[in-house]
Amino acid sequence: MLDYNNTPLEDCDGFTPLQMHEIIYFPFDKECVIKLNNANSEQLINESPILKIIIEFLIVIRYNKIKLTQNGNLPLRFINDIYNKKYLLDEDIENGFVKIRTETDWIPLHNVKLVLTLAGFIRKKYNYLLITKKCESLLKNGDYTEIFYEFLKTFALKFNWAYNDRYTNEAIGQIGFLYSLHTINKYGNNKTDLKYFSNLYFKAFPTFIELNIEGWKKEAAYHTRFIERFALWFGFVEEEIAEGKNYLERDIKIKRTNLLKHLLE
Repeated sequence: MLDYNNTPLEDCDGFTPLQMHEIIYFPFDKECVIKLNNANSEQLINESPILKIIIEFLIVIRYNKIKLTQNGNLPLRFINDIYNKKYLLDEDIENGFVKIRTETDWIPLHNVKLVLTLAGFIRKKYNYLLITKKCESLLKNGDYTEIFYEFLKTFALKFNWAYNDRYTNEAIGQIGFLYSLHTINKYGNNKTDLKYFSNLYFKAFPTFIELNIEGWKKEAAYHTRFIERFALWFGFVEEEIAEGKNYLERDIKIKRTNLLKHLLE
């Protein structure tokens, strides 16, 4: 058993079962074979769309506590003010298919609110949103790097990515996210078909293939959760989509960003 746990596996890009265990369950620990390097605040702010939204969100709350609606949602004016900064545009909103009426109409901001709460950066009191002492200290010192990494850890380990979609399998994309970042960093220097990376992912995690999931749903779940609502949000990948005859026939290509290269090399 010990020999097997330390045997490089071809289907896992040469990682051993023991290393894969660390990648899946302890992605931010020192023992994990895939290391996340530190990036400075300037690089993160310039290259991570989600961090721009986070900073905008926290600074407004720091100086002007936000009163929530009766349903506990962010006020519409606050949502529109941040959306209009154009840090992360929504295709359906831009095309007029969706109109922002509440925070759930713009998923990135809704997720930011939820994850910042889980991370202990904001809290609700008497239906107002306030920043915590922990967050106040980081903002005062301009430590956006710590805010980014704490948000990333919380998003990856405590927040359920399946909350944002209707795909039945909740593990696809989130489990082994660090492995996917590794393969894109290693093999995604040039624009590469998304199918290539999703195949590497499902090859390393065959459990997802054995489940009763139609192939296109499996691929769509990976694209939606890992690419569109994680890697793109954080600034880890670039995406190019050539429209096909229908949604399933779209030609999607992925390329790593300089930020991802810096974080993993």
